[in-house]
Amino acid sequence: MKTPVYIFHPVTLKREDNTIALQPYGDPERDLTPSEEMGMELSREWPLAEEDAWWKGSPKFLPVNRVESIHAYSSIRVNTSFLNFLAEKHIPLHTYNYFGSYTGTFWPIEPIPNGRIQNEQFLHFADPVKRIMLARELLRGAFHNMKSAIGREQRRQGCFDDLLENWKAYQSMLDDAGSVDTLLGVEGSVRRAYYEFLDRRLTPEFRIGKRIYHPPNNPVNALISYLNSMLYASIISELYRTQLNPLVGYLHQPGRKRFPLAWDIAEIFRPLIVEGLIMAMINRKQIGLNDFEESMNGCLLTSEGRIRVIRAFEHRMRTTLKHKELGRSVSYRTLIRLEGYKLVKHLLGDKPYVSFRIWW
Repeated sequence: MKTPVYIFHPVTLKREDNTIALQPYGDPERDLTPSEEMGMELSREWPLAEEDAWWKGSPKFLPVNRVESIHAYSSIRVNTSFLNFLAEKHIPLHTYNYFGSYTGTFWPIEPIPNGRIQNEQFLHFADPVKRIMLARELLRGAFHNMKSAIGREQRRQGCFDDLLENWKAYQSMLDDAGSVDTLLGVEGSVRRAYYEFLDRRLTPEFRIGKRIYHPPNNPVNALISYLNSMLYASIISELYRTQLNPLVGYLHQPGRKRFPLAWDIAEIFRPLIVEGLIMAMINRKQIGLNDFEESMNGCLLTSEGRIRVIRAFEHRMRTTLKHKELGRSVSYRTLIRLEGYKLVKHLLGDKPYVSFRIWW
């Protein structure tokens, strides 16, 4: 099974035959960065085989056929020979800054470029009718998945009637929207209502208040930003394997985000993978206020907090469920890739796109 590889120590990445060699560099006596401390703790706690998880402090060789993507949370050294090796094996390399925020991706060229898919992507973007149809369907999936989470709690607690009543109006606004800008306005209203739901679901010491991005101003905003970054990078990896061009989105404008299509698809899966994980971790006391620290950079996760979040994120992405149409078990990560394939079928005229909707 291919798995993501997370790197939390300064290493040189090199090709050694058909493996990836990780060779440490730097002063072993110096103070560790937050990401490096996180990596040391994760290497002790991560319940997978060593080759599936993180480098543990010595030169190491990873079989390339086991590597799905590489996430560099610490300094790495590479040369063009190694990047060519990643391109040959179709392995994206994602980079993150000192605080764990996504900064960029080395994106290998498609193994067999499909000009027709990318041509149709641009044509659907350029056609106002086709674009708004796709943008609306993306939001239908996102709205359904947010409403599904509220509905589950309504059945348990019976105290979210007001939010569910508003959803009827949001759905009507979604159906009536005549432009992508209007759709984005509706999405903003729905997202604020959903954050109100989160506030009412979380324990008293955790409250979102207003969504603050740069920098996050409280623990929940910090969690949202951190998990959004992880989900975004994961979607980029899956889009690469569908041959869709991530620069062409339908809800988010090119230039506003580096890869608009990744943000489009993230809207669908955030209720399940980001906000759903936040509610689970906080309400099950898997993370607490002592996992955050405040500084001039705002409110950020501590090293220990990042350990818990990344471990929980990977566990959720590996979680499997019985797919109602395929008739077999698939992981959450596979659900994201399937969403890309559904878009491909729509673009090629094989089957109209219907966005992912939680069915359980």
